[in-house]
Amino acid sequence: MALAGLRRLLGRLARELRDFLVGMHVALVEQSTEALELEMLELEHAFLTLVLGGLVGLPVAPLGLAAELAPLLEDEVRILYERTWRGGDVVSDLFSRLGGEW
Repeated sequence: MALAGLRRLLGRLARELRDFLVGMHVALVEQSTEALELEMLELEHAFLTLVLGGLVGLPVAPLGLAAELAPLLEDEVRILYERTWRGGDVVSDLFSRLGGEW
């Protein structure tokens, strides 16, 4: 009888340990994903500064290189163009800062 109780206790302990380790794994994967997404956003900003820096007076990249890389910025330029027309609309600017381009 005491042996059966010990087996149940060890089985429960093993399940709890497994659940803990699975939870730690999920948390680490989510944290790593968030860190990679932040790094990608920072690299996109650096890329935009490199290619479009001449528009704001930062001659960072040679003109030939910027011209070759410009087609990669098609989506970003479209978003910038749309924002110029929404410049006076505070509500749409607020929603665009929340993470979407509606």
